[in-house]
Amino acid sequence: MKEINSDGICPVVLLEIYREWKSLKEGEEEDVVIRTPWEASVQALEKWCNETGNIFLSYEKQGSKIVIRLKLKK
Repeated sequence: MKEINSDGICPVVLLEIYREWKSLKEGEEEDVVIRTPWEASVQALEKWCNETGNIFLSYEKQGSKIVIRLKLKK
């Protein structure tokens, strides 16, 4: 499982996830946990998953951070 801690704004979080997804080989899957203060990341990542065939598993608020769980699939 890959963990990404990002204090960057929402587009930075998306870019980090995109890079991780692009690094996968065909047929590979990877669970990813993202920690970010940006609540807008939840909607952006959910939309991105729907558009790319990845799976948005869940999100929850933990203190000042949003914890988002995805399954990346190539």
